[in-house]
Amino acid sequence: MFEEIYREARQRIVGLTMGLSAEELALTVPACPEWTVHQVVAHLSGEASDLVSGRMEGAPSDEWTARHVAERAGVPVPELLEQWNTFGDKIAEMERMPFQLAMDALTHEADLRATLGRERLPDTAWQPTLVWLAPRRLKNVTAKTELGVLGDGPITLEVDGYELWRAFFGRRSRRQMESWTWSDPSPVDDVPIFPARQTDLTE
Repeated sequence: MFEEIYREARQRIVGLTMGLSAEELALTVPACPEWTVHQVVAHLSGEASDLVSGRMEGAPSDEWTARHVAERAGVPVPELLEQWNTFGDKIAEMERMPFQLAMDALTHEADLRATLGRERLPDTAWQPTLVWLAPRRLKNVTAKTELGVLGDGPITLEVDGYELWRAFFGRRSRRQMESWTWSDPSPVDDVPIFPARQTDLTE
């Protein structure tokens, strides 16, 4: 599943970012406030390169991802995309695809789409990962979404599936998560895999 998710996300991001203007590439990505569109692409290319070459010291720390960006600061996006495609094809040949890589590509695709004013990530892209991840992440929660009931914990949560999916990857604030319909909001801090945002994000 994750091989296909990663490949399709990569193909969509290539189509999304190829041919962007200098102004568009310089846009700050609100979900990644330290990065521009160019820098997000640099990170995606860099992590694929590191995985293929085994350069994984410090992954997935901020220092590790910052190195991807710094090392590719002057590299044009078409070249970054070409490199990403090359390394991505090699990753597809690996015996096991790290699910984190697919999740990261999807998350950043959603970030880029929002920044560039494009349509939201296709439901067919993120929904399978939510169904897979939610029961593993929400150990004490039964989440009721438009996709059905996910998990079987004693605490119930009614939430839009996309909101929950974005929250898993640190794209929603604690206040936003607390605003969902909980029988008991005590597991809020257990939702995000990455730290929750300090400010609200709606995309």
